[in-house]
Amino acid sequence: MLLLLIALFEGEFFTLGVDAASWGRGSTGLAYPTTGYKNPAAVLILPRGGNFTGSRIFFANLISGGVNFKGENFGIGAHFVFHSVGDIHDTRNALIDLNGNGVLDENEELNESRITNFSSREGAFTTSYARLVGDLSVGLNLKFIYKRIKDQLAFGAGTDIGIIYEMDSYSIGAAIKDLTTSPIFWKGRTEHIAPSYQLGVGMKREVGSIDLLLEVDLIQDDYGFNHHLGLEASINKWLRVRTGFINNQLTAGIGLEKFPFSVNYAVNVHPCLPLGHRISILYNFE
Repeated sequence: MLLLLIALFEGEFFTLGVDAASWGRGSTGLAYPTTGYKNPAAVLILPRGGNFTGSRIFFANLISGGVNFKGENFGIGAHFVFHSVGDIHDTRNALIDLNGNGVLDENEELNESRITNFSSREGAFTTSYARLVGDLSVGLNLKFIYKRIKDQLAFGAGTDIGIIYEMDSYSIGAAIKDLTTSPIFWKGRTEHIAPSYQLGVGMKREVGSIDLLLEVDLIQDDYGFNHHLGLEASINKWLRVRTGFINNQLTAGIGLEKFPFSVNYAVNVHPCLPLGHRISILYNFE
């Protein structure tokens, strides 16, 4: 059952790989990116720099990071994400099955001495290239995927494309993730990550001495329709306050900037699970 569930959500860990600045405002970033992770076109929009994020999300650990550089009309970047869950109980050989039906029935129990633990690890490395086409920033990336569940190992690859169009105080971003239905090759079987279609619309406004950023991202994939909403307030040159929603889950965060560094913190409030925390450090090469 565990392997089946993991197979059904082969690419789900990709949705967790954003930095704390993006996560604090509802994991938005298609239109107004904070790193090059969510939209391949972002490496042309962002200043040259690097970033690293450490996260504790519910019961999982996640680290991610990347760098991006750009020339006159092009940008290149690389990003990685690594997700792990440890101490997963394997009870398949622990059932004292009195009637042989393979189900834990009343008056049956588990032999705790037969329960073993294992871990799940998955990661990806992404390279991105973006170019200016008219007024559009157009980006493409290639990603290479690694997964390990107990003693089972798999590798895969995929492609994403994205665009960003900026106009005055507005920005539109769009991406198709796993355009090629990214295959993941396990021993004896092949799974696929279905494409997801993503659209982000954002705007910036000045309200007195405060700069406000608002973005809405809409995502459609095989698992349904998701919406992300994010708000960021730049109170002065060094302080940013953020909040948002990932569907119905509240996020919030804060950012402190002292050129060339930026340190960001975000928290995710889930109705049933423990709080998720993440911290990011960004460095601006320019």
